[in-house]
Amino acid sequence: MQDVRGEWIDAPPIEGTYVVNIGDMMARWSNDRYKSTPHRVISPLEVDRYSMPFFAEPNPDTVISCLPGCQGPDNPVRYPETTCSAYMLSRFAETYAYRRESDPA
Repeated sequence: MQDVRGEWIDAPPIEGTYVVNIGDMMARWSNDRYKSTPHRVISPLEVDRYSMPFFAEPNPDTVISCLPGCQGPDNPVRYPETTCSAYMLSRFAETYAYRRESDPA
């Protein structure tokens, strides 16, 4: 995964443990207490390593807003309230914006 400076850091295998990368929606819910980071899986030589993506989203009409306890006078809410479907559609639009830009007008 990348650290806050954008440098790749190792997540060395620790027997009996998992590395869990959270997504952008959890960062919104937690008001960036938990941040989504770019990540990739490269297995060290002679070590088995498995990457198993698991994606879970709430119901489309679920409200995505800052969770209680993740905001306060010194930590204001960073993101506007939205719904799961509106948020997911905005992420898809951002991810695939290059397709619209390359399409002939």
